[in-house]
Amino acid sequence: MATTEGTAGGRERRGNDRFACEGDAEVIAFAHNFLFRGKVRDISLTGCYIETPARLKLRRFAEVELRFTAHGEHLRLLARVMEIRLGKGAGFEFLPDDPRLDKRFAELIERLSARVSL
Repeated sequence: MATTEGTAGGRERRGNDRFACEGDAEVIAFAHNFLFRGKVRDISLTGCYIETPARLKLRRFAEVELRFTAHGEHLRLLARVMEIRLGKGAGFEFLPDDPRLDKRFAELIERLSARVSL
């Protein structure tokens, strides 16, 4: 399902359609030697939202590695923290120069988009 409103009641900031999805996620912040787990709730070409009850102490723009499953695809992407919602989750923007944002990733977004159109 394409979403136009902000995740978890927030204001939408993304310029791309995002699509609801479910999958497990692991986020590693190497600079802070920090790891947390959560659930992917939506994804777009440029980012995703991960729900977690963890009280995250990451700063905005901190770079992380996301390891997650979305629509049966296992992904590992570099991203930066864009928004933290304490005790609820975090929004991430994928780093555009990550070579893993490849054809396979674009095909995943295309499949999610097609599900919405049905």
